[in-house]
Parts: sequence; structure tokens; C-alpha cells
Amino acid sequence: MRLFGKDVTAKKLLDVVKERLSSRGLLPPSEDAGLDPGVEAPVDAFAFAVEAMAENVDATKGLPIETHRDGLSGQAVVLAKQAFRKVGQLFINEALARQVVFNGHVLDGYSQLSAEVVRLRGRIAELERALEAAEHARATLVNAKQPVLTVSQEAEAPPKRRAKAPRKPRL
Repeated sequence: MRLFGKDVTAKKLLDVVKERLSSRGLLPPSEDAGLDPGVEAPVDAFAFAVEAMAENVDATKGLPIETHRDGLSGQAVVLAKQAFRKVGQLFINEALARQVVFNGHVLDGYSQLSAEVVRLRGRIAELERALEAAEHARATLVNAKQPVLTVSQEAEAPPKRRAKAPRKPRL
């Protein structure tokens, strides 16, 4: 199963998903709606990386043909490169077919790992909020006469010692 082919780009896929979500009323309001036109919207690093990888997943697709030469010799070099690419494209496709499959698997794996990182970051933020709420609740329950210690201060505090009973003198 090929998830990303020559005809499917990450941008097209995201546009289709956004369109379906908005038609069902499930798309949250745009985050960049309140930004000034001169201010760039924040970039989602994971989405950017997935899109950049999706653009280059097909190793059989050649880069644009260029040359540093000017004039007639430059045009001749470009024509020669184009002819070589057309003649050798069957061999290029055969030689790089496995690489294209591997690149697709790498892209899928990176996408799944990125989604997991985002999920775990949300879970960490949720647990931090719960810890703060628990510490706040604990602080309100503690008697005002006793000093309030946080979890880390309790670990550092020396243990309380019981007072020893006075010894009876020996006779």
C-alpha cells in the first residue's frame, strides 16, 4: 500500500481532511485568525518535517536539470542531461524502486512517532496540571500554624526526632 505517491502530496491530503472536518463542524477555529498580517504564524515542526519528507519520498523523480555554463554550451549540456534521463529512466526506476518503498516506510514511521510525541506532551501537561492542583489542595488543608512544604522540600527535610525521656540517676 503506497500512502504517498507522485499524485498525492501532504498539502493536498491536509486540505481534504480539513475540508471534511469543516463540513461536519469538527474543525476548531483557526489559530492564526487573530494574528497581524505582518506576523508569521507559528510553524508546527512535525507537520513541516512530514511535508518536507513527503516531497522527497520518490527517489526516482529527478531534481531540476541545471548547469553552471552559459550560452550555447550550457544549453547543449542541459539537452544532453535531459536525453540521458529519458533514456535511463527505466533503469533508474528499477534501481531505486526499493529505496522508494523504504522512504515510504520511513515517512510512515516518522508520522507515527510525531503523533506519539504530541500525545505524550499533552499527557505530561495534563499530569503537571493535576500535580499543581493536588499541591494546592494539600496546601489549603494544612493547618496555617504548620509550615507548608512542597513534595521536594519534604524529601530534603530532616526526619523529626522524638524527645528522649530523662535518665534516672544511678545510686
